[in-house]
Amino acid sequence: MEESEFKFPEGKKSSRHHYIPQFLLNAFVNSDDNLYVFDKQKDKILDNPRPPKSIFFERDRNTVEITETMESSIIEDLFYSKIDSESSKVVKYFQQENLEKVSFNIENTAQFEFFLINLFWRIPKTDFAVEDLMDRSEIKSKGIDPEILRNDPTYRKLKRTGLFKHHIDEMVKNGKNVRKSVNVHQSNGASYVIGDYPLLFRKTPRLFSEFGEVDFQIAISSKRLYSSTIESLKTTVENSYMYNAAIIEQSTRYIACADKSDLQKNIEFYNELKSRGLNYSASEMAFHSKT
Repeated sequence: MEESEFKFPEGKKSSRHHYIPQFLLNAFVNSDDNLYVFDKQKDKILDNPRPPKSIFFERDRNTVEITETMESSIIEDLFYSKIDSESSKVVKYFQQENLEKVSFNIENTAQFEFFLINLFWRIPKTDFAVEDLMDRSEIKSKGIDPEILRNDPTYRKLKRTGLFKHHIDEMVKNGKNVRKSVNVHQSNGASYVIGDYPLLFRKTPRLFSEFGEVDFQIAISSKRLYSSTIESLKTTVENSYMYNAAIIEQSTRYIACADKSDLQKNIEFYNELKSRGLNYSASEMAFHSKT
């Protein structure tokens, strides 16, 4: 019998694991290839701008323990790296194509939603939902106590990478064909921000199957926004500020922007909403705009 050509990678290949892909962050940088970062917990803009490689990551987030003396970052280096490489093609298309020539065909929109589903299950904001799913899931195994598997960190990390497939299967099983208006909008005013929870829903989906049914927006660059809504969304300068305020509200810690002045103005706008008790309504208001 010939020896298998596959060898499990030895040692850690990487440690800085981005939950927001760097290729997406690159579309938000300024002319110096940096971003200004607002630390929500400290309520301050960090003194120095940061390159994409130094933000929106956790060390060893996707590192798994193979043996007591061996760790591997195969999830990051092979799985997420491949997804990022493939997804970047359709994302860059929507980022760079002439708006009048953008095609929202089934292939493009399906590939983009595939990227969003993977992004949704990759960010720290969904850690709690993942843990809950793992705790409640039924595990069938031969020769291994299901509870040992359930509580094994490596098993849980590996299972998380497959949530996108279950998510898509549930959407297909649901079978609802919701007709939505899909568009890419160009900002003529303030730059869009990106946060550690970059996907904005009008109403957060509670079931896997609802993901494709609800209205959502996501900034795909500092000047472009992708929207998928039942009713056509018309963006205005006011709508852009409201979108940014909603992203600041739902982000756990970090929000980044290409322009420091724009970031400061958006923070001030958000704080004004908060002082009026309207910060919780920002996501809903971001879907209303003057035509």
